[in-house]
Formats: sequence, structure tokens, C-alpha cells
Amino acid sequence: MQYVRNPDVSVTDVDNEIFLVEPDADEIYYLDEVGSGVWRLLESPCSVDEMVETFLATFPDVPESRIRTDVRNIIDDMLRARVILAAT
Repeated sequence: MQYVRNPDVSVTDVDNEIFLVEPDADEIYYLDEVGSGVWRLLESPCSVDEMVETFLATFPDVPESRIRTDVRNIIDDMLRARVILAAT
């Protein structure tokens, strides 16, 4: 499954920290370093496996299981916050 950014989300980048606002919830969603990396990867549709591969190439000393868990958790959080969507 691929994921995409919700086009209705407002994005603010302050000193490389990303803040998102989903208009229906009107809540601010802060992205940490990993979340910001995921957000940047989602500039175009991307799957969890593709994201994991990118993070593994960037952080080769981090175990794949940890990266996969972190990416999956971030994707789940972003889906709940409706800042990303499952691509159809």
C-alpha cells in the first residue's frame, strides 16, 4: 500500500521543524526528525517498504526491525491524524 500527503493539510517549516494542521481537526501536529523524513518522502506516493529502504540507506547502523517499527508507527499516527492518506 502506498501513502500520500493529505492535500488539505497546511504545512509550516520553522528551522527545519515541520508542523502540520489538518483543517477538520484544527490541531497542530508536530513532526520529529523521523516523522519529518517520512513527510518529505511522501512528496510523491510511497510505501512503507520504500521508506524503510531509504532510511536503511541513510542509517545503515540502525537495525531494519527498529526502522520498520518506527516508520510503521509514524504512518499509523499520521493516518489517525489525517495528515496522510492511503493512496487509492
